[in-house]
Amino acid sequence: MAKITVMLYTTLRKRLGVSKLELEGRTVKDLIDALCAYSRPAVEEILLNDEGQVKQHFVLTLNSEILDNRSIAGIKVKKNDILHVFPPVSGG
Repeated sequence: MAKITVMLYTTLRKRLGVSKLELEGRTVKDLIDALCAYSRPAVEEILLNDEGQVKQHFVLTLNSEILDNRSIAGIKVKKNDILHVFPPVSGG
């Protein structure tokens, strides 16, 4: 398993008290599971829907590529990848 940097913003950063974590996993789903395990149930309440999937209004990027939240189980990660977990954003 690769150790990956996971960057956190606003709500998650405030709730966890950190802006980045080094987590291990083979896929983006593994990293999300590790993130949830880091501070259960706080992260799950914010990040996951009732089916245990990342809520669609969160934006996940892997090395600047926007991911489809429904497909994260099949997205493999490798050493030195960076996963960003962006919260919902609105504005005008």
